[in-house]
Amino acid sequence: MALDYIPDDLSEETKQRLQALTEESEPEAAPLEVSEYLIRHWCETLEDGNPLYLDKAYARSQGHGGLVAPPGSIMTTFSMPFRWPWPPDGREPAPHIHYTIKELLNLPVGIISDVELEFARPAVAGDRISVSQRLVSISPWKKTKLGEGHFWTMDRLYRNQSGELIVRERMTGFGYGREAESSSAASSAGWSPAVEEAIEGEKTGYQPPQYVDRYWDDVSEGDELPKLVMPFTTTRAAYLASATRDFSPQHSNRDYAQERSKAKDVFVNTPFNMGMVSRFLTDWGGPKSTVRRMKVAMRGNVCAGDDMIITGKITKKYEEAGEHRVDVDVTIATQEGPVTPCSATLLLPVREASV
Repeated sequence: MALDYIPDDLSEETKQRLQALTEESEPEAAPLEVSEYLIRHWCETLEDGNPLYLDKAYARSQGHGGLVAPPGSIMTTFSMPFRWPWPPDGREPAPHIHYTIKELLNLPVGIISDVELEFARPAVAGDRISVSQRLVSISPWKKTKLGEGHFWTMDRLYRNQSGELIVRERMTGFGYGREAESSSAASSAGWSPAVEEAIEGEKTGYQPPQYVDRYWDDVSEGDELPKLVMPFTTTRAAYLASATRDFSPQHSNRDYAQERSKAKDVFVNTPFNMGMVSRFLTDWGGPKSTVRRMKVAMRGNVCAGDDMIITGKITKKYEEAGEHRVDVDVTIATQEGPVTPCSATLLLPVREASV
């Protein structure tokens, strides 16, 4: 389907690439199945008590094969690629067509102005959604209260593993800000450049380390572990709340954190601290290492805007209960200094004796 309008100021190559986007792309499967856990997480967030979503027996009595996914969840919950590691499964998925169009039109800022969903059939637990997409139209240059730019309309089609259409989504975007300089920190990483800029994914290294097997035989008391830096941003705070299912407002609500907790901003919770210490240890020890013990003493906060800086040193190397152990003193700090002293015990494999 040919575009009725393509901006004249674009190169011929760019015009051809935009025209190619009008052909529906190959369906791309989502990385996870529709699951009861995520359906329930959606329902508790929206406080939606529809028994189709929560009661398997009721859903089956209505002719469905299992719990039904709420219609609004199809757009993101059950279709988004994972943002980390990138690319997932060693294969970079097709970006959302919105970002591709924005880039081709050289418009740094893009918003969604209108969305229409048309539902053909429900998705149920166990389904795997696939998504195809196409560009429908581009508008001439427009002036709005946000700025000057182009509108564009795009379709995304969501199907189940049998190829049956579930949802047709028609979305209108608006891109603007060409007069301002773009400052995306990680424009080529992840499914959303805006997320990567806000979460400072580029600063973290964004990829898992190349793991090596760390052997007990090869380490010594006094060895220092490589420093780990994790930027803690308000966007990562949102990830923290959902991932840990800890919605205590001091960890995700700035007003509450400042007014009630007397902190400078939202701050990490205990599971995040424990998770980062565990990661710090096994990043160094490798996948064959085992965390046996962790202890944290929270004396201060890592708040949004801080870097969580983790350092550690082996204080003891020993054998106990048939295990080869190292004790590690760990410190969680920010750019302003230490906030959380920690200690841990890590088990390491030993080299097999040569015969």
